[in-house]
Amino acid sequence: MANNIKIEPAIGEVLSIAQKVFEKFNIDFYLVGAVARDVQFSERPELASLRKTNDVDIAIMINDEEHFYEIKNALLATGHFTAHKTEAIKLFYKHSIEVDLLPFGEIENEAREIKLHKPRLFVMDMPGFYEALPYKKIIEVEEDFKLHVCSLEGLVLLKLFAYSDKPDRTKDISDIEHILKVYFDLCSDEIYEKNIDVMDLYETSNRKYLSLIAARIIGRKMKTILSGDKMLIERIKNILGKRPTEEWNAIGEGFTE
Repeated sequence: MANNIKIEPAIGEVLSIAQKVFEKFNIDFYLVGAVARDVQFSERPELASLRKTNDVDIAIMINDEEHFYEIKNALLATGHFTAHKTEAIKLFYKHSIEVDLLPFGEIENEAREIKLHKPRLFVMDMPGFYEALPYKKIIEVEEDFKLHVCSLEGLVLLKLFAYSDKPDRTKDISDIEHILKVYFDLCSDEIYEKNIDVMDLYETSNRKYLSLIAARIIGRKMKTILSGDKMLIERIKNILGKRPTEEWNAIGEGFTE
């Protein structure tokens, strides 16, 4: 897989520099968002998303607010990044690529929110980020450069939460639907090996047959990711119930098995 992974050179620079800082501070991290998606799609260029972006979103496990500023300041000290004037989580790499640092972990309050106060108050809902961490994928790009990326199932989970927070964000819906569309082709070996039973659960004559298989398997894996957190499980059930399409119903079927 390593030989086929493709990443934009400038984004590779961002991640190489950032990962060295994260490793120096011994913190867990992983890519989320469009770059995490596109890295996993890059082995099959014909499956790539039509919506490209150079924004880089990195989830970082942080103890508290001061810990976040320590990491942020270390990135700024490299000389490659500048800070956004008002948004605490946003940096710019060489004044061109936007980099969002998404803190999660002990920094979250009981409502699963993070709050940052510099340069002004910033509040963000972070459900699912901690739960997705153990299921991240480590992908070798070069011999001495590995990317830590959110799994496709984890991306769907996070996008469901994001959609719930902002239902007018149609890009979350389109991203989920695109993952469902290409998931079978990307993961067919694993499907045949570990989830062959799902192929008998839907009619092969259904034009959405492969997407339904993908949705069912993603639902199963989302359930595993959230296992033990009753509040988040119920929240996902409610989100899926508000958009009763065939594919979302199939995610729900896998999620409630």
